[in-house]
Amino acid sequence: MIVPESFHSASDDLPWADEWAGDPGIKLKLLMADIEGGRFAVRMLFAPGVEVFPHKHTGEVHAFTFAGEWTYLEYPDSASNRAGSYLFEPPGSTHTLKVSDLADGYTDVLFVIYGAMLHLDPTNGSVVAVTDAESVLREYPELLRQQGKPVPEVLPVGGSMAYRPCP
Repeated sequence: MIVPESFHSASDDLPWADEWAGDPGIKLKLLMADIEGGRFAVRMLFAPGVEVFPHKHTGEVHAFTFAGEWTYLEYPDSASNRAGSYLFEPPGSTHTLKVSDLADGYTDVLFVIYGAMLHLDPTNGSVVAVTDAESVLREYPELLRQQGKPVPEVLPVGGSMAYRPCP
């Protein structure tokens, strides 16, 4: 029996992709993508006041907040996510992430996302874009190249990925 090797991502060594999804207030690092398993992990920085497009998750999401503060506009009575917070989102949840206007610097969140994230038109709710393991694995290095940043070499590992350090 072959036991798969664990995957380690030295996230501090990975470059930030600026202006993720065309938004100057969002930066992203891809930590892991598993196309076959339909999941990915990203670390994101959000500038104060950023409001992300409404979106729906087809699978569960786990969010760990390291710094800053954010909420969902649809749930004004829910507790704010702050440094040290953990949030679980069940499949099918639909919401609009809003970073506090008063956040001191960037809000730093690690998301582990199963399935796809369906970006919705705020006026009629139609799907305008899809983010999943395959798309983020393709778009992260593309954006780094456009920004003249080093692109970590990604090695396919049975539908998953592993980084080889940048030269």
